[in-house]
Amino acid sequence: MSAMEYKLLRIFVFLVIVHVLSACKFEKQREGEAVSASKIDSSLESLQEELNILEDVLYLYPIPGEIIEGFFDAELEYKSGLVNSVEKKDSYLESRSQALNLGIYITDLAYSAKFGLTGEALGYLEAVYSLGTRVGVSTEVFQSLLDRAKENISDSDSIVHISNEAFYQMIFFLENSNKENTLAVISVGAYIESLYLVLETKELFIEDDPVFTQIGDMKYPLDNLLDRAKKLEGDKNVASIISYLISIHEIFDKLVVDETETAVSKKEGKLVINGGSTFNLNAENFMEMKSAIRSIRAEITTI
Repeated sequence: MSAMEYKLLRIFVFLVIVHVLSACKFEKQREGEAVSASKIDSSLESLQEELNILEDVLYLYPIPGEIIEGFFDAELEYKSGLVNSVEKKDSYLESRSQALNLGIYITDLAYSAKFGLTGEALGYLEAVYSLGTRVGVSTEVFQSLLDRAKENISDSDSIVHISNEAFYQMIFFLENSNKENTLAVISVGAYIESLYLVLETKELFIEDDPVFTQIGDMKYPLDNLLDRAKKLEGDKNVASIISYLISIHEIFDKLVVDETETAVSKKEGKLVINGGSTFNLNAENFMEMKSAIRSIRAEITTI
């Protein structure tokens, strides 16, 4: 995935949310309520403000479900025993560890759901609910999602969608509540867990394995997270996790980069993008990154 492909993916997610928010804004109007032109203009203006926020933050923060989905498409295999135990959720007492492990749990939720472990995924959604409220996210953000998950416990696709929606709503709530610092820490936890799950699934480096190509693409969201964290480093919790991002970034900087011209075409009605920057992982990079992520993740999840 090139930088352009990554941005287009974010735009697609953004457009989906535009559709959902628009439907919510005008639900009453569809029920037959008479609406004046000025009221419509006011609603549209309010909606646009919300969408502007979303457009900015969706590009900045990687969505765990999207990351897992991408690796799943690259034929990532499930490996048991990797996810962080939900039994530990009440043992994280400081705001920093709560936010980081909230990011980890929401990634574990997506991972479990994607591989059809819906019962386990429900446990992670409950952990997300618990830690989310403790870091200041309204209970209303998660309650309806938790109810829906219980109703659709046998449908893994529904649980995957619910896990993504939980993160979208959390982003929106925290940004609108001026809690960007908390959101940055949560997102770092989610990013680290995403890399951890993928790297630990693979024992050895295999050159033609598409999973390793996807790992190289993880540089793009890392760049965004690091830039955002540096802007928010006045917050002590954010400042404390910048070293994690820098150490990972230094490994990505060692990757060989192939630059090719970007070409856009259509195939069977779908937009196909080829070219751009490709970050090539080798066996040495893989082992170094695996060791670094394992160490960082252990530090975050240890009680």
